[in-house]
Amino acid sequence: MSYDEATLQSIVDAVVRQLAAEGQRAQADALPAGPCGGDEGHACTADPRPVHNVERPVYEAILPRVVGLTPSRVAVGRAGNRFRTDLYLLTREGQADARDAVHSEVPADWPARHGLVALTTRCADRHEYLLFPNHGRRLDDLSRATVEAHRNTRPDVQIIVGDGLSPNAIVQNGESSLVALKRALAAGGLRTGVDFYVKFARIGVADEIGVLTGARASVILVGERPGLGTGDSLSFYIAVAPRLDQDNAEKNCISNVRPIGIKPDEAAAQTVEILKRGIARGVGGVALGLGWGRQ
Repeated sequence: MSYDEATLQSIVDAVVRQLAAEGQRAQADALPAGPCGGDEGHACTADPRPVHNVERPVYEAILPRVVGLTPSRVAVGRAGNRFRTDLYLLTREGQADARDAVHSEVPADWPARHGLVALTTRCADRHEYLLFPNHGRRLDDLSRATVEAHRNTRPDVQIIVGDGLSPNAIVQNGESSLVALKRALAAGGLRTGVDFYVKFARIGVADEIGVLTGARASVILVGERPGLGTGDSLSFYIAVAPRLDQDNAEKNCISNVRPIGIKPDEAAAQTVEILKRGIARGVGGVALGLGWGRQ
């Protein structure tokens, strides 16, 4: 079958008009969103999706349940052997969310507003932080001196908040996560000391702080490396008997703490359970044999 040029042009014009009308409707329905991070930031929460976009599915009855189980993009359909245009644009939007999150900033007054002592790693700026990960695992001289003023205070749990690879996650979910953690630790009878915030933080900076304060364990709430559209997700990293350059296999992690992931209260309760078992046994990480939802 062949089409003359006029017929092809009429088809193209009709498709363009349809896409333009759909775009105008979507723009009218969309809520305004600010950039990631900064003074406000925004939650990278997925918009409501249709049940599915699969044409002529074989097992249509199970698709709503599958889609409802995850914010991941499943049952999205296709156009020939390619992504649908709307999915492609959403994917680009999700990638932009992730890039914005990496380069976002926690407001300078955020630590003081939440009762945290502000520290900085050896990174001079975000560029250095991204290029030289090890520089984010140690405090600069001034910050180390600040922590040394609390040397050997020996809390049961040293609380640390770090901007990590997604400062926007701290802006969005840091406060609720910190409140939930402190409440759960107090209810569990675990004593905390002075709480710290670290700018340009890698997970390993918690090792140095934990060693300096003589903590039995440390917990760092850190903005995690963002995936597609997950620029508001943070993690709880738990270390028992912290020491410098402690291997990550000796630590436990609860990730995806955000409104459409694991709720702060859930993460905090699981953290306390891990801490109690770890402190009692003197080990953490894989040696505990624990995982989310396992006893």
